Amino acid sequence: MRVAGKLAGMKRLGLLASLLLVFALIPGAASAAAAFPRMDAATVDGFRWTSGTTFDTYGARIAALERQLPARGLPEILSSANRKARPLCHGTYLAAALKPAGFCWEDANDDKTNDWIPQGLTGSGDADAATGKVGGKRVVAASWHTPGDTMVRLSFVDATGLGYRHVLLVEPTSNDNFAVVQGHGHGMTWIGNRLFVATTGGVVRVFDTTHFWKVDDSSGVVGKGSDGKYHAAFYDYAMPQIGAYWYPGGGACTNAPGPRPCLSTMSFDHSDGSIVTSEHISNAAGSRVLRWPFDRATGLPKVSADGTVHAKEGFVSPVWGMQGAVARNGYFVMTGVCPEYAGVAGDHPSCLHGGVGGTSTSRLSGQAPVNSQNLSYWPATGELWLMNEQLRERVTVHVPWTTLTGRA
Repeated sequence: MRVAGKLAGMKRLGLLASLLLVFALIPGAASAAAAFPRMDAATVDGFRWTSGTTFDTYGARIAALERQLPARGLPEILSSANRKARPLCHGTYLAAALKPAGFCWEDANDDKTNDWIPQGLTGSGDADAATGKVGGKRVVAASWHTPGDTMVRLSFVDATGLGYRHVLLVEPTSNDNFAVVQGHGHGMTWIGNRLFVATTGGVVRVFDTTHFWKVDDSSGVVGKGSDGKYHAAFYDYAMPQIGAYWYPGGGACTNAPGPRPCLSTMSFDHSDGSIVTSEHISNAAGSRVLRWPFDRATGLPKVSADGTVHAKEGFVSPVWGMQGAVARNGYFVMTGVCPEYAGVAGDHPSCLHGGVGGTSTSRLSGQAPVNSQNLSYWPATGELWLMNEQLRERVTVHVPWTTLTGRA
């Protein structure tokens, strides 16, 4: 009887383990909920951006510089691709039922070294929500930074043919010269022709995909060299900043409760027309997630009567080490640390967390690529895109939003 009882117990434990495994593999299945509270409206309203006179200043400088550096468009960047991504080649840790698809970077420095590290992610699915394409192509755009945050570059990838090219971000400093944009390239989103890039924690720089400059690639100089030619650190193309937004009064942002939440991720919520940002707190929860109003008529953040952009909604995230956030119809998906790895040193698979702002979030089933970063939702195809930075495991991948979240 004792042996039989033990066997019966073992069978029950085996059945339980099997059920837990099946549950873990079901997309949309989630762990216990954690509070995702709404922030006080007055506090949220205190978070503001200003653009000063940057659009006028840079506009005049770009007009002058383009007498020597004629503007090139995105079609030229894509058609002259000089690198080739690979079909998805690394593991993603995502549930197989999600059927993750995407690509790996070229089998060279972009995948195998930390000379440049990927961060922000957006694409044609953001730029044109109706078709998901720009110039008839599905395009992925990614931001990268150097280890010392001395430069920021963008990659434009033909998501079908997998050809891609890097361009260096630059700031027009006069009517005759430009300088490198420094920063981390934390997050980015693409709306119409404009790219919004959170290059440093408290600054969003704006770029235009109808303005690329073909430069001489023979020098590591950025700007006008002693040879009289324009250079972009050995790259063939530079992309000039057309404007910027920052917190009024200057000062550093803070990755902890304080007056200026760092802008460590960025996405666009197509369901309510707002830019979503959040901060990154490396060893804790409590990141503040903010919505910023967007004016589709101007193609820029919506300015209030006082001349600044006021955040319109905010939440405090329970996700540890949050890296990315995107929203649709009030439901957020966020990348961050898996609960079992909270406070554990080392590189581990990330997790996707989902929930309604103002109520709660839960860990969505399975895991995600190690050190997952930003997120982007493409309405035309219902795809959730994500990217990670882990050396030799770098992937850019998409999964069906509805399958993952259980929501339309």
